[in-house]
Amino acid sequence: MRGDGPPPARPAAGWNAGSAADAAERFLLPLAVVVAAAGIAAPGPGRALSRHDGIGAALAVLVFATGLTLRAADLAAVRTAWRRVTVVLLVSTVALPGLAWSASQLIGDPVLRSGMQAVGVAPAEVATVALCTIAGGDAAVCAVLLVASTLLAVVLAGPVLTLLGAPLTLSAAGLLGALLLVVALPLAAGVGLRAAWPPGARAGAGIRIATVAALLVLLWQVASQIRLDTAYLRVLSAMAAFLAGSLLLGWLLSARLPAGQATAVRLPVGLRDFAVAAGIAAAAAGPAAAAPLGVYGVLVLLAGSAISQARPARPPQ
Repeated sequence: MRGDGPPPARPAAGWNAGSAADAAERFLLPLAVVVAAAGIAAPGPGRALSRHDGIGAALAVLVFATGLTLRAADLAAVRTAWRRVTVVLLVSTVALPGLAWSASQLIGDPVLRSGMQAVGVAPAEVATVALCTIAGGDAAVCAVLLVASTLLAVVLAGPVLTLLGAPLTLSAAGLLGALLLVVALPLAAGVGLRAAWPPGARAGAGIRIATVAALLVLLWQVASQIRLDTAYLRVLSAMAAFLAGSLLLGWLLSARLPAGQATAVRLPVGLRDFAVAAGIAAAAAGPAAAAPLGVYGVLVLLAGSAISQARPARPPQ
């Protein structure tokens, strides 16, 4: 034998993948800004891909990857908070479309206005479960709100947008079918596969990387629909107003809850999923309607980044 002892331990096989996933999530905001800028500066490829349903394909991959991160046990563990979860879902399902419609009145272009209204029927942002864990919240409650709001968005997006007067190229039934295909089925497939085959560390890291990649590809396509003119100053104002209002609604709905549950309510109510909203807008009124969601996506990533850097206060020693 050569040497005086065993060979040095080799790094775990999943270490590199895990580090890459950590880096992708840590630098998501600057990556999103770069990707959005690239889409705006050179919009041709992104617009070409979106004309071939690239937005829907990227969304389906993103939702499937999200489903792979949700555990059935977590979803079942929320029985003790079902009353508050029900109230939060009912109030946010009614209030957020109205808030989005009100904010959309700041936008003159009817196509851009319909994209703004789509964010009101979007579900909770998929990243809120991870953000909730980082912030010390009840991840099970957050996960249930995410899944339930996604299913409600699939069923109600078409009728609500029709009621709001958004110009739709698809009927409410047609939009329902499109969302079943790119949201509900991929989510169910991801959750089911996770239950049958819990991913290990290496596969889990790969799922996280795929999630970030799909998110960036979708953001790139959405940003490529943006045309820099004065109309987008109004879009920015409208999206900022909606984000402020939804965060306030989340704070009101979490009043008097224990700290962990309060965090689990504020995040999914306050941060809506720009990716699903972009899919709804594109399916309902064409790719150009998804352009405002690029603006909203960057705002949500800014807010989510700020929340993810916060830490729960430690009790005094």
